[in-house]
Amino acid sequence: MGLMKWTEKKIHGMTLGDFAIFKIALALFGVIIGAYISAFVQQYIWYFIVVFVVLYAVLMYRVFGK
Repeated sequence: MGLMKWTEKKIHGMTLGDFAIFKIALALFGVIIGAYISAFVQQYIWYFIVVFVVLYAVLMYRVFGK
């Protein structure tokens, strides 16, 4: 199976909640990267990292675990 067909199959199996988790995880990744610009985010960087890792793990389980 080609990469594109595999990707399309996985995307069609995702729910609206999965897409929400994906978008939140990417937004948190951006916040973590932006932490070096903002002092506020630097205070809470570990909270952002923990939430990002948990959401990303859930997403990877949903994509590869099925």
